[in-house]
Amino acid sequence: MVNKTHTPPPHSIAHVFWDWNGTLLDDAWLCRDVMNAMLRARAMPEMSESHYQEIFDFPVQRYYERIGFDFTRESFEILGMEFIRGYESRRREARLYDDARAALESLDAASLHQSILSAYQHDTLITLVTEHGLRDFFHDLHGHDDHYAAGKVPQGRRALDALGLDPAHTLLIGDTAHDAEVAAELGMHCWIIPGGNQPLSRLQATGCPLFSTRNEAVAHLLKLKEKVQEDLKKQES
Repeated sequence: MVNKTHTPPPHSIAHVFWDWNGTLLDDAWLCRDVMNAMLRARAMPEMSESHYQEIFDFPVQRYYERIGFDFTRESFEILGMEFIRGYESRRREARLYDDARAALESLDAASLHQSILSAYQHDTLITLVTEHGLRDFFHDLHGHDDHYAAGKVPQGRRALDALGLDPAHTLLIGDTAHDAEVAAELGMHCWIIPGGNQPLSRLQATGCPLFSTRNEAVAHLLKLKEKVQEDLKKQES
């Protein structure tokens, strides 16, 4: 359901940026599974789903510290690459959310431009989006320069500049508090669809509208835009 306590963004949205991991791709379970394999190999306690959600964060280096890794013994870079190798070896196990394609199709039919803004490594992002048969829905894909997921503000700024977009007329749809932080930094609107990476309480604290599904968020956006068209017709008549 829409979080009714928040005012929805304006109806003048012209471009939608989607987050990838956890928003279109259902992979929070896989991220936790891969990390738990790393913890088992070090005789460290594994994470429950709730504990994972409580400590997951961006930049992911902070998340690794919360897990209990000692960077004086193993560097973040080495640990990060071990995680990436484990994730990449199993990435095809993760599936799109059931309504992801339908949501993209609805915005495409409404002639709303769409892109992806992700902390995932850029070249791998292109490969995976293409493998899932979604590439044609997106004006552009904007991933990270490396595998360490430090955050999405720099590529978000580059994306806005490259596409010549006014951030006030853009919407970022994501699944974490970091998406809200990125949107606030860049002057974009943000909606959140909980995807299993962070607890609902933390997402509610962002102040962003919350939706249960991608289809619900898209239907709400299209309804806002439809109302504007109706109001314009009334003014002209």
